[in-house]
Amino acid sequence: MAHRSRLQGLISGQVSLERMAEMMAPKLVDGRWRKPELSRRLVAKVRKAWLQDGKDWPFEQKERTNYGGWAIKDLPEVKMKGKKVDRQKVDRQKIIEERMKQMPKMIEEYREKFRAWRRCDGMSPIDKTFMTPGQLRRKQKAQQN
Repeated sequence: MAHRSRLQGLISGQVSLERMAEMMAPKLVDGRWRKPELSRRLVAKVRKAWLQDGKDWPFEQKERTNYGGWAIKDLPEVKMKGKKVDRQKVDRQKIIEERMKQMPKMIEEYREKFRAWRRCDGMSPIDKTFMTPGQLRRKQKAQQN
């Protein structure tokens, strides 16, 4: 970890840019990678101090314009990410709205059908008079099937 005096040296610009770049990069020693001398957190602190002082940060990464020789519009399509439910939410809402417009008509049809069943439409007046409610229900169910 960088000591306070070394951090002050980095912030004030006393350390050369080559040395700072070397301190920020991981190193390959005897076939094993060693972590950088300056952690990302400390590099961010130094960068912030440089920018507050009005200096340009020399290690700023430039925006990518070349994606392996491909233009952005020619890049291959990638599989859509996210959940299927979230992607189809808009279409589903449209379908629900259309069906909700039909709902009053459907409710009225259902109520009329239920009222007809309660009135025992399709039953003879004799059956209505002499049968118990349970017998009427059984007869109605038998007629429906």
